[in-house]
Amino acid sequence: MKKTIDVTRIFALIFAFVMAFSSVCTYAPIKAEAATLSQQKANIENKIKQSEAELAKLKKEKASEAAIAQKLESQLADLTSKVSVIQDEKDGIDAQVTTLTNDISSLTTQIAQTEDELVEMNDNIDETVELFCQRMRANYMSGSSSFFEIFLQTGDISSLLNRLEMFKRVTDNDQKLVTQLEGEIEKAEELKTQLTEKKESSEIKKTELTAKKVELDASIAEYDDILVEIEGKVAEHRTIIAKMNGKIAEAEDEVAAYKDDQAAIEAAIKKAQQQQQQQSSGNQGSSGNHGSASGTISSSGWMWPVPTSSSYISSVYGWRRDPISGQSKFHYGIDIAAPKDSKIVAPKDGTVVYTKYSNSGYGIHMLVNHNNGYYTLYGHCNSLAVSSGQSVKQGQVIAYVGTTGYSTGYHLHFEVRDGNGNKLNPSNFVRK
Repeated sequence: MKKTIDVTRIFALIFAFVMAFSSVCTYAPIKAEAATLSQQKANIENKIKQSEAELAKLKKEKASEAAIAQKLESQLADLTSKVSVIQDEKDGIDAQVTTLTNDISSLTTQIAQTEDELVEMNDNIDETVELFCQRMRANYMSGSSSFFEIFLQTGDISSLLNRLEMFKRVTDNDQKLVTQLEGEIEKAEELKTQLTEKKESSEIKKTELTAKKVELDASIAEYDDILVEIEGKVAEHRTIIAKMNGKIAEAEDEVAAYKDDQAAIEAAIKKAQQQQQQQSSGNQGSSGNHGSASGTISSSGWMWPVPTSSSYISSVYGWRRDPISGQSKFHYGIDIAAPKDSKIVAPKDGTVVYTKYSNSGYGIHMLVNHNNGYYTLYGHCNSLAVSSGQSVKQGQVIAYVGTTGYSTGYHLHFEVRDGNGNKLNPSNFVRK
């Protein structure tokens, strides 16, 4: 009886050892995976710090460039205002010069007319004086008539008086005419002098204004050169700022992508920890199928990539009207509609070539090499369950359905490519 008990105890010890060894063998890969994920998390956190530091540096440089550009634009505005004031002053001078030019032309005409009048007046005076002289000469040539001789010639006193009065009137009229003409000549000469002085003053003023205009033109030309120089500097700094905006956007995308990676790794770590807890509690049944899903396998041996029963093809391979732009475009894959976070599985064994996180195009996506000359691409994912370089098995969950990037609803954009990068019709490979 004692011997039987010993044998039973031996078998119990052997069974316990086998179970312990099995448990160790089960835990070992999980612990190794958790350690690898922890290392990946540390690497990602380091990359996030580096990217955020670079992002902060870029933003600081952009702020400096923006301050310089703003200062230059302020200088540009001040100079433009000064040029405007100078231009207004120059326009005012142009108007004054035009007015003076017209005045000078009018005064020149008036002076010429006055000179013509003076010539005419002088001619009239000369004629009157000549006529007076002729009369005096005739009277002198006829001899000096005495009062008695004139009386005898007239015959009576009345005629005598009339002749004397006529002679006196003739001489008085000539004298008055000469006096009048001399007065008008004096006025004309005075007017001519005034007009000439006014013309000379206008010409001096015009010369001064013309010189001022030349000076203002030189100032405007000088300011224009400065304006061109500053405008060039402003454009240069704006170009730098535009480039920095691009770099900042790339850095922000990079940080966001790393944080998405971080979140995915943290989720994987949490998942591995749960698996450890399940293993430690002896719940091996629930972990046996974890990370994989069953799906329809076509005659070609490829598994349907979205195994949920509610999935369906919402857009086929080929020409179609783009749902966002409305333009006719060739669709190089099939769209498989499914609820958010539906599982996406590997249709064949393979290796993850790369994973990318983007807010445009394919959005969050990945490329898998199936090592048989074919590659598959998975676009618009909500999140990824694998990382670059990782080996995957057929049916293994590799991502979850989303609507990231250039997308209008929850679906998987699924492509099949050959070794030359040609995009093939996925419907020739997978069937639901």
